[in-house]
Amino acid sequence: MNDYLIDRETLSEFIDELIKKKPLPLNSAEELSNFREEQIKALDDRIGLAIFGRLTEDQNREINELLDRDEENPDVFEDFFNRAGIDVDKVVADTMESFGKEFLGGQND
Repeated sequence: MNDYLIDRETLSEFIDELIKKKPLPLNSAEELSNFREEQIKALDDRIGLAIFGRLTEDQNREINELLDRDEENPDVFEDFFNRAGIDVDKVVADTMESFGKEFLGGQND
């Protein structure tokens, strides 16, 4: 099982597109690979903070109970976030957009 909130393929594709748009001072394929992995993890962490940082203490307890039960039904989590008033898709999209702008340093080509 992976430890990413958003599927790794989506994160990888997004980071790959950003890397194509910005010249990087990396000297080897290994450096590029390491940098890419760091960026994927950083983006996933930022998305997690953006989502879970909006939860109240009670909501945090509730989501932790779901996770402790190894709940795998996506509908359960969708219902939870709907009740919490969090539009996960919008939070993810906004966070990715913000991350991309920061990564590119204002260049949007």
